[in-house]
Amino acid sequence: RIKSNGERMAVILLTGGTGYVGSHTCVELINAGHDTVVFDNLCNSSAVVVDRIEKITGKRPRFIEGDIRDSSLLDRAFSDHRIDAVVHFAGLKAVADSVARPLDYYVNNVAGSGTLLEAMQAHGVRRIAFSSSATVYGAASAMPLTERSPTAPANPYGHTKLMVEQILHDVA
Repeated sequence: RIKSNGERMAVILLTGGTGYVGSHTCVELINAGHDTVVFDNLCNSSAVVVDRIEKITGKRPRFIEGDIRDSSLLDRAFSDHRIDAVVHFAGLKAVADSVARPLDYYVNNVAGSGTLLEAMQAHGVRRIAFSSSATVYGAASAMPLTERSPTAPANPYGHTKLMVEQILHDVA
């Protein structure tokens, strides 16, 4: 799409874009004039959310049902939609579940984020906003928490979020 001044609209890929926070972010991005591509495997949500986003905004986001661990599907998404930036919400998210199924969390959250970053790198996309979690701080000794507070995750979910933060730091 082209803006009224002739510039191309920014295209934002939202991983986990049908989840609660992802869908609200999608609405705000559309209302701000951005093109959006929602990429979600629907393990924590429903495709009906795309209909609701359209009803709220009057514009239907493009939707790709897929998993961030699927490198060929990500490659197609970046190629087909000329992605400019990523807002990364995709991931398993329940603390108790992460204790019961830690390997699922590491494979999905950490390896999946790595696959996403590889696709971004292959397509020259350098802008990403990552949705981390306060669980990276564990039982905080002082409040309020800041990004400089010491990290000490107490569960696999928190560890996966901190690992992705570290990967992003190293990649940047």
